[in-house]
Amino acid sequence: MVRTARVLGFVLLLAGCDQQPSPPPKPPAPAERQQPAAVEQAKLAGHVEFLASDARKGRAPGTQGDQATQDYIEETMRAYGLEPGFGMTYRQTFEVVDGVRLAEGGSSGLSIGETAVPHSLLPFAENTLASGPAVAPLVFVGYGITEQGGGAGDYAGIEDAVTGSIVVALAGGPSNNPHLPPGATRPQNKMIAARDRGAAGFVLWDPTSAAPFPNHGRADALGLPAVAVGSDANIALQVAFGLRKPPAAVNPDSPGIAKGTKSKDPASLRSDVERIVHETANVGGLLVGNGTSSRMVVVGAHHDHLGMGTSSSLAPGEVAVHNGADDNASGVAGVLELCGSLAALPDAQRPYDVLCLTFGAEEMGLLGSRYFVENLDDVRRDAIVAMVNFDMIGRLSDNQVVVAGVGTAPQWDALLSGQDTSLDVATKADGQGPSDHAAFYDEGIPVLHFFTGAHEDYHKPSDDTDKLDYAGMAAITNLALAVVDDVVHEQVEFTFEKTKTKAPAGRRAFKVSLGTIPDYAADVDGLRLSGVREGGPAAQAGLQKGDVIKKMGEREIHSIDDYMAAFGELVPNEAVTVVIERDGALVDLQLTPGTPSKH
Repeated sequence: MVRTARVLGFVLLLAGCDQQPSPPPKPPAPAERQQPAAVEQAKLAGHVEFLASDARKGRAPGTQGDQATQDYIEETMRAYGLEPGFGMTYRQTFEVVDGVRLAEGGSSGLSIGETAVPHSLLPFAENTLASGPAVAPLVFVGYGITEQGGGAGDYAGIEDAVTGSIVVALAGGPSNNPHLPPGATRPQNKMIAARDRGAAGFVLWDPTSAAPFPNHGRADALGLPAVAVGSDANIALQVAFGLRKPPAAVNPDSPGIAKGTKSKDPASLRSDVERIVHETANVGGLLVGNGTSSRMVVVGAHHDHLGMGTSSSLAPGEVAVHNGADDNASGVAGVLELCGSLAALPDAQRPYDVLCLTFGAEEMGLLGSRYFVENLDDVRRDAIVAMVNFDMIGRLSDNQVVVAGVGTAPQWDALLSGQDTSLDVATKADGQGPSDHAAFYDEGIPVLHFFTGAHEDYHKPSDDTDKLDYAGMAAITNLALAVVDDVVHEQVEFTFEKTKTKAPAGRRAFKVSLGTIPDYAADVDGLRLSGVREGGPAAQAGLQKGDVIKKMGEREIHSIDDYMAAFGELVPNEAVTVVIERDGALVDLQLTPGTPSKH
């Protein structure tokens, strides 16, 4: 940008002279190409040690650890000579909702008669500050799970008792049915089922743990006052439901309370809550090219993690620093060193710009990367030729790195196969996936994603620095560096291609497959789609990126939770009417859910 201004000033100066303009000078002969210096594992380790230190407290969005992380990344980009990636600044700020707190002047509570019951906040509770508490008998509904296709399930024969009562539902699902789809046991789905049946309030009961409910992430109010209770509420609840000699320990599969049992004394339930809003940011540094092209390559990784533990933690109930050394301090380190190596080359070596980005709030649903792409102006969107993403590159196993996205452009195969590396490169075509490259793929941008695979420390406090393979990290970063350098130096133009993907299968699979990709960052009444899977049921029905789903079958959709509840009411191969909003108009479409692939 500075270079362009200087050239323009020189042209204007010549235009003001009376002399005949001299012919433009011939461009200099291209200098012999220089290879970027190899990335050093010691520098990668230094970045990871800072980012994954206990002092960062898990880098949760909006925390001091997040701010310190952003500061460190910006300082490193400055030191490596990168210019601000967002005009005059290195940061692109945005807001995220992260759980709830008591509203000013408000309170929360569950009492049965004169007995106050220990409780914690539920982030999807309705604010009762204006309406006051719900006062009604409690009714026990077991796990509160309804059947696939909308059957009554645990509510069979007790729906009359539920109407006007405060529902008490056990957390989780029965141990003898491990094949329940994940939507069936979601607390939000249980609360929606209670709301649908006229409940006055909702209590989620985990009789096996006294840990508070994870109060993190975006959650929409679901229309009922609600709290969570744990094992320290066992005695009070058992007494309320008529057990004369209640045991302190409760087996959820056999709690000794019949479904439909109501408390003798009325309960009072209050949840005066408001959403917590944090500010976080994407951090970006621009490596300016030599001015011969307006094209750009984006290299990125997310810098956030799970703080002291969120609902995404795989160590539930454990309040401890989730350092995220592999996820994703390793990826941020790779981005910084890749860009630092490219920055050390002469400007003449770079026809393309390189935008180096680290994203906030990835763990909350790719919020940072989606915010970035949604706020691209047309010029910069058209300038981006490709995006290269690092997420978890620190645990190399059997010398194999997975490189996904090769099907998003035919040029990737040659670029990868042409590199000199000792790594075993396992390629995958899919441009989708649970990381930031998916946000770019949804914008029609070719992507490449580097990943060393899941492991037993994923999303646990044990994902720490001593378990990383820094030599492997260096090898992966150097492979990506060689690819990016080839793209930039050879001015590769990509041909974007959509990839056909199958819905995920396995233990977290749903009973139906739609092929929709929700936009978790959208603040709309309904559910906006960030994309649909090529060849999936949603695409076949005519749903498109940007559509807002307003109704699915008989259920109105106001939030992601309504949408997830609707999954439990769909049956494979049975068509359902879906109402969408597109360009301000409502459109009815016929969608036939599929069955998830087993492969």
